Amino acid sequence: MRIAHFLGLSLIDYPGKVAAVVWTVGCNLRCPFCYNPELVLPERAGSLELLDPWEVLAALAERAGFVQGLAITGGEPTLQGDLVDFATEAKKLRLQVKLDTNGTNPEVLEELLGKALLDYIALDIKAPFGRYAELAGIPRERAADVVARVKRSLEIVRELAPAYELRTTLAPPLTAEDVREIRREIGDAPYFLQRFIVPEGKGLVGLLPPAAGALGPEEIRRLAAELSCGYRL
Repeated sequence: MRIAHFLGLSLIDYPGKVAAVVWTVGCNLRCPFCYNPELVLPERAGSLELLDPWEVLAALAERAGFVQGLAITGGEPTLQGDLVDFATEAKKLRLQVKLDTNGTNPEVLEELLGKALLDYIALDIKAPFGRYAELAGIPRERAADVVARVKRSLEIVRELAPAYELRTTLAPPLTAEDVREIRREIGDAPYFLQRFIVPEGKGLVGLLPPAAGALGPEEIRRLAAELSCGYRL
């Protein structure tokens, strides 16, 4: 596991649980609105001082009985060749494991869920499927394959995940109509809208229209009510 950051305590990264968080290095998408470029861009990731996974597991063991869960995020964690082994060790500590994923590696999700190594999955839906090339920062010739993989991941998650959510970060140039289209495409799955905010001191993977063009809190609330989904502001 290429782990860049470890947070020993979080109340917001795993719904309903006190959790620790690990951030993995590497991603196969280039979403322009991503504010973790040091985890995504190889030229930035090369300067990171990676953490020893066994030391992270030891730190988790010290928190046993207090920390209830572990959120594995990134980057894209399913690119890690030893993710299954790491999740296995986390489960030995009696932790509930949550995975944040872009859904481009359905085979990995199927293996993890088949081995009962995940308790919660947050699957990012970047855009309406017809706009994935633009919003996921990938060449148009890759878009059909990426969308097919995300759709397959959605099927697997719906069938096998003990608990899950789909979520969309409402970065410009996504519009309210784009969000309605996503809702039509994913059906009645548990869905959350996330406000686009760049944390202080963070950069972005790509160039975006001004953040002022992003959907604001009131519009997000209205959309969430209209589409029967949750929201995070």
